[in-house]
Amino acid sequence: MEQRMRKIDSLGGLACLLLTLISCTVSIFTKDYYMHALFVGWLCIILIYFGFYKQSLFYVVIYTFTAFWLLEMIPKGIVFISPMLLGMVYKFIVPIMAAYLTFKIPSGKLIAVFQKCALPQNIILILLVIIRFIPTISGEFKTIREAMRVRGFTGSVKRVLFHPLQTMEYAVVPLIFRSIKVGDELAAASIVRGIENPTKKNSYYETKFTKVDVIILFISICLMVACILR
Repeated sequence: MEQRMRKIDSLGGLACLLLTLISCTVSIFTKDYYMHALFVGWLCIILIYFGFYKQSLFYVVIYTFTAFWLLEMIPKGIVFISPMLLGMVYKFIVPIMAAYLTFKIPSGKLIAVFQKCALPQNIILILLVIIRFIPTISGEFKTIREAMRVRGFTGSVKRVLFHPLQTMEYAVVPLIFRSIKVGDELAAASIVRGIENPTKKNSYYETKFTKVDVIILFISICLMVACILR
């Protein structure tokens, strides 16, 4: 875990944002399946480099299944899995993989980038809450799932499959209330730390590109150009 954190600390906030932007561009403009798969493979290499082995494997499995079903099963008329849903997964998995790194780096790196861009404080506050909300609410969902298991609501797969609405009710309702509370807490924490102070702020984190940033962005841009021109 410490080694993973040391590696992720070498990644800058600006590089993460640019990588996400590049991934969105690839997802929108790439028409060739092989080039699209090549860029997914490059993102998997990045995730593995920073120590996210399970996440990389998860994305590879999802992407492989989605691409196989779209290319092989849909043309044969097997459509019991929605083609629209598969198409959304195929398009969105690339920016999601890049955004995963953005959510893993310290939020201070992103705040430093936003401050360098001279964004209004209200916009910075909103972006900060959004960036911190997703990983925080993910932890809350794990807590709710453990509470459900202790109370016997998810004791078996059979119970979950045969009572999906009841299971969703037990999971979604607490998650909604926790989301409201977490959003308020994140906003309050940002205000206490002086996010609304109109004076010029300095950051502990630098916005300069590191060697890792340059290598990742250079290869990503080259792949993006190849994906668009192919």
